[in-house]
Amino acid sequence: MNDVTGAKSLMPTRKWWAALITALTAVVINWIQAGAFSKEILIALIGVVSQAAVAYLVPNENTPGGVPLKR
Repeated sequence: MNDVTGAKSLMPTRKWWAALITALTAVVINWIQAGAFSKEILIALIGVVSQAAVAYLVPNENTPGGVPLKR
């Protein structure tokens, strides 16, 4: 039996990609509604990028409740 608890990957999880795509879609919809790129759209975009970076850098096992380990 292989021990997979110590194996880590630098690839983002599918949950991370789903959250990023959802957030970027919201920014694009707001941009379309506004009709032009504005300061508010830029602020929203910066928020999405910073959230994605933090979510990528913090491992799942450090979140409240943690992630169950495969045994």
